[in-house]
Amino acid sequence: MVPRDAYGNQRGMEGQKSVEMKRVYLLNPLSVKEISACFRSLSVHPEGIGIMSKKSAFYTFRVRSLSSPAANILKQEALAAGAELATAWRVIKAADAETDALLTGTYRQVEIIVQKIRSQQFGLPCIAAELESAIRNLFIPRPYLEYRGSRLDLATGPKIMGIVNVTPDSFSDGGRFFSTDAAVGHGMELCEQGADVLDIGGESTRPGSRPVDAAEEKRRVVPVIERLRQRTNTPISIDTRKSEVAKAALDSGADIVNDISALTYDSRMTGVVRRYGAGVVMMHMKGTPKTMQKAPAYDDVIADILSFLEQRTDDALQKGIDRGHIVVDPGIGFGKTPEHNLSILKHMKAFRALGFPLLVGVSRKSFIGKLTGAGVEGRSYGSVAAAVWAAANGADIVRVHDVKETRQALLTVRHIMDARCTY
Repeated sequence: MVPRDAYGNQRGMEGQKSVEMKRVYLLNPLSVKEISACFRSLSVHPEGIGIMSKKSAFYTFRVRSLSSPAANILKQEALAAGAELATAWRVIKAADAETDALLTGTYRQVEIIVQKIRSQQFGLPCIAAELESAIRNLFIPRPYLEYRGSRLDLATGPKIMGIVNVTPDSFSDGGRFFSTDAAVGHGMELCEQGADVLDIGGESTRPGSRPVDAAEEKRRVVPVIERLRQRTNTPISIDTRKSEVAKAALDSGADIVNDISALTYDSRMTGVVRRYGAGVVMMHMKGTPKTMQKAPAYDDVIADILSFLEQRTDDALQKGIDRGHIVVDPGIGFGKTPEHNLSILKHMKAFRALGFPLLVGVSRKSFIGKLTGAGVEGRSYGSVAAAVWAAANGADIVRVHDVKETRQALLTVRHIMDARCTY
């Protein structure tokens, strides 16, 4: 009899464990793209890859406010497709109950469920449409962001937006780059460190800050943009809510408008973006910079932000802004508690499923200080970690102060994620 230990491992003649090739090991959760690459490494037939990859990636969707009849029908269709729906137990017997649910299954199983429920009643056609949109958008590549006749290539990995604050009261740098010379020098330094976009701002939007009038904001940013445009081809973003400032910045050579109000603060902003063919970042903010951190509360922070961004992007599209020009930003730190911010980062793929390039700004924000105890200048490590997490989970652009450090971290993680399958 071959000697074995308590776990069934074969031992040698002298009782030593034999060195054998491990035949089974666990893979990390893989995306459809990664699974397809693994199949190719095994020389699986291309047609088989197309079929099996949809059956191999697993997803969980939160479905909100299902009536009892809708929940029971969805449960039946999920089970029939080989998936699962978890609901509150009371909806099984209470016809007037309402529940949230978790739908879990593969890409292919969700496709089947969508087909089955789109002709049902009790609001299920709307659920089908949202599921179909989410699962489709997860796999639509965002190859580029269009702006003023040019494109920012997003297919080669997450891009870095370097922050240039031309303000006397920024929370992160305390006015260090308030002069034109200092701001231009800092912008060029960020370009040399690897920034893919420069974001120029002339109004602090830190919690509790007061608005700056358009004339003063233009006085701060326009000379900086003009001089940077003469020295670099790096795309330039203007961080403003005001159409007058955006127009002046675009006239001076800016390419993208980064609007923390998602085009709601100034009714003329949409027209400016459309006429110039600019790129536009549409961010979620609860309240205003002056009031946003006064006990912010949500029914469901993820669902509320998604609803807002979907409504704002729909409005922009209806008013003539091209889809390829739009970026969405969940607005970490803008009317959110630390717990809200962590939830947003945890559920990055929910925002990815909106179908637009995703920008995330976490750099040196107060929630990192509350998590780590670090002051503003000591939050670089936490900022890089949060930016890398965001990029690894779907962010196309990360807005940062520490460009060099972030670039090195992103390159390292990108190589890990793109490592060729060797199994």
